[in-house]
Amino acid sequence: MSQRYEKVDLTMEPKLTRDDWLTIPNIITVIRLLLLVPIAYLLVFDMAPVMTAILLVIFGATDWIDGYIARRFNQVSRVGEVLDPIADRLGVAVIAIFLVVGHHLPDWIAYCIVVTDLALATIYLIFKAKHRPKVSYLGKIRTAVLMAGLPLTVFGRIQELDFIGTIGIGLTALGAILHAVTGATYAWEIYRVSKQNREIES
Repeated sequence: MSQRYEKVDLTMEPKLTRDDWLTIPNIITVIRLLLLVPIAYLLVFDMAPVMTAILLVIFGATDWIDGYIARRFNQVSRVGEVLDPIADRLGVAVIAIFLVVGHHLPDWIAYCIVVTDLALATIYLIFKAKHRPKVSYLGKIRTAVLMAGLPLTVFGRIQELDFIGTIGIGLTALGAILHAVTGATYAWEIYRVSKQNREIES
């Protein structure tokens, strides 16, 4: 008498749903937010420029790492979709502000970044957008330029590396301009989608 057995693949792992929040990418995003504390401290007291720059590089790298892990291992979650851009925008704004306070960046760069983010958030609330615009190719370039410019600006605080600081300031300035342009395109997208939804509902 033969018996039939079903093969069970013990190596299979349960797939995460979009409602799961305790994921590796989300943990990395939280770590990125926590890095702002020592970065801000070092910038305020104008201490350890090399360590500050290294922390900034890690800050920027984690933005790419958590996105890669989320896509590669199917760990995309609703929490991550909200938390990740908040960490990016908050981090860039905080770092730019403290660099301006320390007279390492022109004032207008911080104003450009902060005003753009506040305006975009206000437009988002006014039109009661249900979904934030998808990250555009220009937005990815903007983020890459800022994440390169900010650490280079900090390295420029080292006396022997002044020229690197000049390059960093130039890249950060370019990133701030791209940030404003990207923000305008996102604002238009929010308006366009909200208008379409109102027309459909009416």
